[in-house]
Amino acid sequence: MKSFYMQLGLIFLLLSAQLFSQAMFKTSFNLAQDEHPFAQTLYGNGIVDLTAKDSVVWVATGYGLSKAVYDPQSDDWRWASFTEKEYKGKGGVSAFGYMDDRTFWIATAFDTLTAVSDESLPAGSGLSYTRDGGQTWIHVPQPVDSINEGRYAPTTTVIQNLIYDLAFIDSTVWIASFGGGLRRSDDMGKSWQVVTTDGKFFSSLQNLNHRAFSLLAVNDTLWVGTAEGISKSADNGQTWERFVFEKDNPNSISGNFVVALAYQPEANAVWAATIQAEDTSEFRAVCVTYDGGKTWQRKLVEEDIFAHNFAFYGQQVFVAADKGLYHYLPEQDKWEVITDIQDFESGNEIFQPEYYSVTVQMWNDYHFAWLGNADGLAVRRLNDPLADWRVIRSFVSTKVRAKPAVYAYPVPFSPGRHFFVRFEYDTDKNLDEPIRIYDFAMDLVAEIPPSNLKPKWDGKNQKGDVVASGVYFFRAKVNGQVTWGKIVVVN
Repeated sequence: MKSFYMQLGLIFLLLSAQLFSQAMFKTSFNLAQDEHPFAQTLYGNGIVDLTAKDSVVWVATGYGLSKAVYDPQSDDWRWASFTEKEYKGKGGVSAFGYMDDRTFWIATAFDTLTAVSDESLPAGSGLSYTRDGGQTWIHVPQPVDSINEGRYAPTTTVIQNLIYDLAFIDSTVWIASFGGGLRRSDDMGKSWQVVTTDGKFFSSLQNLNHRAFSLLAVNDTLWVGTAEGISKSADNGQTWERFVFEKDNPNSISGNFVVALAYQPEANAVWAATIQAEDTSEFRAVCVTYDGGKTWQRKLVEEDIFAHNFAFYGQQVFVAADKGLYHYLPEQDKWEVITDIQDFESGNEIFQPEYYSVTVQMWNDYHFAWLGNADGLAVRRLNDPLADWRVIRSFVSTKVRAKPAVYAYPVPFSPGRHFFVRFEYDTDKNLDEPIRIYDFAMDLVAEIPPSNLKPKWDGKNQKGDVVASGVYFFRAKVNGQVTWGKIVVVN
């Protein structure tokens, strides 16, 4: 199970390795010149999570937090972005959610090297909340225990004590984490109480049910997804029901490792992303219950997907997964899968097939589906059957960073994960000749021809073979100016 834990814990850290790319949208954005160049744009292309409320969409990235407010007059979004300087939590955003109409919480985390090895591990840096749309923030330290804690096995470090999800019932804040387990606060994060759903002595190292990954609050009912099934409480954590995989019961969940939970109001249904844990009979699927957990239906079984997130549009279901965006069409009673997405105006593309986040924004007559992964952000109007996708990306303008005139991202570049390395330069300039890529011995490896779209390299040489890991150089000529740059390939 370690590989699954590391995958979940490092999703947003992997995404933060993506360097910024151009924001291709209906209109061009004005870049802020004061605080940071992304203050009025999307703050990073590694999209960890999305949530929408009325005209506002919040976007969690590996670098920081962004907020988009829809303006119907321009049919566009006004962006604002926040760094750890504003929200006071180190690193990127690992989870977020609304406590009430005004109070918005985020959890943050960062990458760290342990003292005993060179292994990179995630660490939690706490929580922050705002009541004024991000203008001011109150920070709450990451919950840890005293080494002298005598009631249970304490979690004394922030390393691998990463918050994966948040939920709220009235004034109670619930958090789910690997090292810290399930915890609640009734005083806005000033103090925390460890909660176990099985009544056993808390130990996240020894008890899989104490490793919490997903939360869902529906009215006064709390659902908790762990590495050993689903727990449900209708009295804010006082008593619990448990739902686990049963080998001979087709109406149980498909796997005990529950990485996501979501509520579909139109169907009064709870959806769960269920992955195999320790029992070899378990398997990947998405499961749904219409009767409060008594029986579960298993969906997308043959696809064998690792689902990350859910969103709903009436009876329609969206599942962000490792093999694409799965979209359930109730009128046809079938699923369609969306992988590559192309902007209908600019031609800009999202190639990475693994989608981490999806949300539906509904405000007055404006209905949108938002989708995010390691390669950017996309949005499409839902109540217009002819609407196409728009792709949104951030980038460091070469007008702001005058040198170099051309840069490549992501760096380092992994052909197996990123699909392409992109080359960025200002759109009002022309690429005079092919971009040439050389190895460390300055032998020509590949040529990328000029085009109207942003040039990109798939990490292959002129024979069509993926190049070896190492340092490569590129030469580009834009408006008569020659630029040399470096690409680090890591396979």
